[in-house]
Amino acid sequence: MLWFQEASQNQGIYFKECNVLQLHEHLLEVLEQGMAQGYFRPLKPFLALTHILSVCLFYFTVHENWKHLMPEVDRLSASAIEQHTEEAIAFILAAVKRVDR
Repeated sequence: MLWFQEASQNQGIYFKECNVLQLHEHLLEVLEQGMAQGYFRPLKPFLALTHILSVCLFYFTVHENWKHLMPEVDRLSASAIEQHTEEAIAFILAAVKRVDR
């Protein structure tokens, strides 16, 4: 939630303090290394990382709004977060993996 608020409202004021830049650089390196080694299809790393982070974070960012769609579902329960994590990983891997490997 903090990352979303920072990205949408604070024009990057706290990014350096939150160590986001180092994490971002590391994740870009992982994507670039995966492409270089042939595990990932050709990607534009910055855009791919933007999409990956969106898949991971949007679930939590919209929680307060989504709970009105299905109030009986606790999307922040351990089992719901585990299911989200598994689906996010499968979705991301399907998006970045080379098909011929």
